[in-house]
Amino acid sequence: MIHRFRRSRAPQGGRLGGLGQDFDRGHREYVANLTPGNKIWLRTKPFRAPPNFELPTSLRTFAHIIEQLHLGLRAQVLDVGCGPGWLSEYLARCGYWVTGVDISDDMVDIARERVAAIPNPVTEGIEVQAEFHALPVREMPWENRFDAAVLYDTMHHFDDELETLRVILRTLAPGGAIYIREGVKPVPGSEDERNLVAEMEQYGTLESPFDPAYLRWSVEEAGFVDVRHFMEVDRLVPLDDAGAAMGIFTTWAKIRAGRRKPETNTLIARKPLADAGGADAWRARISVAAPPAEAEDGSLHILIHVENTGRAYWPAPTAFPYPEGIVNIAPYVLVDDERVELPRATLPHSLPIGGAATVALIVPAEHRGRDEVLVDLVREHIGWFSEPASPIARVRLA
Repeated sequence: MIHRFRRSRAPQGGRLGGLGQDFDRGHREYVANLTPGNKIWLRTKPFRAPPNFELPTSLRTFAHIIEQLHLGLRAQVLDVGCGPGWLSEYLARCGYWVTGVDISDDMVDIARERVAAIPNPVTEGIEVQAEFHALPVREMPWENRFDAAVLYDTMHHFDDELETLRVILRTLAPGGAIYIREGVKPVPGSEDERNLVAEMEQYGTLESPFDPAYLRWSVEEAGFVDVRHFMEVDRLVPLDDAGAAMGIFTTWAKIRAGRRKPETNTLIARKPLADAGGADAWRARISVAAPPAEAEDGSLHILIHVENTGRAYWPAPTAFPYPEGIVNIAPYVLVDDERVELPRATLPHSLPIGGAATVALIVPAEHRGRDEVLVDLVREHIGWFSEPASPIARVRLA
């Protein structure tokens, strides 16, 4: 008999239950119980000779993470339940600072090997930055550290989803995002359910996916806000196959009309922004880290050093359009005492009190003739740190 989880105020039948095993032990011993071929698979996934359904799926969905989170270079990303590090490797190659956590020492060892094999640098001046920790997810020690946490096909392994999500919320910087990509609870008595039960019986692990409504409730109950639910529709549709194209539009119309549930459990939410205690909490120190350098298009690129000297945590962008309260670097020039804004620069990662980062400003070619550029910071949709005539810094161009 499969145990059904029941929680007050939660949608009923939220997830497939387990079989009462010692799940932690099952996950720790999982690698040791695999066949030699499957152990090789852990070190090479998602790349393997066809047939290999995970390769196209993984490459598409990994790309969604980068596309949707809008993280800056060197953003700190938590890979929750990182397993053998296949997503961690991808994120590290993108230039993020990756922290992977998994309960299995064997999985963590494989993840370290995979990331250690990445050729350096991954881009000019950027070396691979990754760390891995073998510990239960609910014992993670960090607070207000990560710009984003990713749970890729892993949340169904956790036996207390609410407490797990609350711990992840604590590790995120204010405004930080959580990205969940998870399986959907199978139909009772179906072949998919029988397969999950068989895997739990064989390995002693927990394989317990979620009903979409219950997963969303869990995320909101844990304290996340701005929850967005997604459906995956990636496919190539032949232009001469009108029926296939019409099928996509029909499916979308049914979803918009509320007549069909999403077929995937993919969602993004964020940690609420904290009240920092007034405008005087937002202070910064800016200095020039490198003189202006001319680019091929005639613009000037200036490296500046930005330090958080106030009493508030600066959340970096994890979405566009920028959510309210995100902190950006905002250069401008004054024309007849009016502020004319130049392209904004994003923080590479969220900055705690006392934290610092190096950011590149771009001065378009049409403004190169000016003597200086004024630099301030802005809390999107809230306000600037300083007044137009008294910016945090003045950068000489001549």
